[in-house]
Amino acid sequence: MSSIKKVLQILDLFTADKPIWTADEVIQFFELSQPTGYRYLRELTHAGLLVSDNGQYSVGPKIIKLDCHIRQTDPVISAGIPVMKQLCNLTQCEVLLSNIYNDEVLIAHIETPEGHPSNVIYERGQPHPLFYGSTSKAIIANLPRAHVAKLYESYAEEIREAKMGDTFEEFKSSLAAIRKKGYYLSHGELDDGVTGIAVPVFKDNTLKGSLSLVYKTSMHEIYNTEKLIELTIRAAQDISEFCSTEEQTMNTRELERIGNYD
Repeated sequence: MSSIKKVLQILDLFTADKPIWTADEVIQFFELSQPTGYRYLRELTHAGLLVSDNGQYSVGPKIIKLDCHIRQTDPVISAGIPVMKQLCNLTQCEVLLSNIYNDEVLIAHIETPEGHPSNVIYERGQPHPLFYGSTSKAIIANLPRAHVAKLYESYAEEIREAKMGDTFEEFKSSLAAIRKKGYYLSHGELDDGVTGIAVPVFKDNTLKGSLSLVYKTSMHEIYNTEKLIELTIRAAQDISEFCSTEEQTMNTRELERIGNYD
């Protein structure tokens, strides 16, 4: 493993459950020598990715800057926000845009109807369970075959517990059924009383995440579910189409900015 990968792995230690780590805890966790451990922490602190207070380390301000940069420049988020706002206003349901990173499904953006309490128990950037809920299943059903094989190799027991297959072949069949439908509808898989409809989002035929519509299950009999599915599919297709255009626009702006120095 490269040194830079080892350094960056330290950032994964910092969670909502344990936001503060001492140098000794980091060194013991990764089984590092003291000189190496302190050097890694010093490099992260100098980069602004961590801050130190009396020997205790926590996430630094550079993370906030990077988060702002992602919000402003990610073509999928930029293309998705106006579509999500429109879908949210039209349906009066919450709308989530999520992606997958290192086998963790994360919310990238949330739109909530004005004046409505949130039905979403996971916040932006907080990992979802990988094998439960519409958001995650719409994503993993459309992963490349090699990635699916690695998931089964790493999480066979979790997959069985989620009733997605007792064998690799059964797991592949479960995902193929979701992929064939083009969406996944869940009731209470993550939170009792909450229904989710999720559709994959692509950019240039590459999976970028999923778009989810979330509402109280008590409204399921009142809502026209087929219409909600249709609207969510159409919105995901719009994002897929618009994000390529958005990236081209960003590239054009960057070229114009560079051209100003000529």
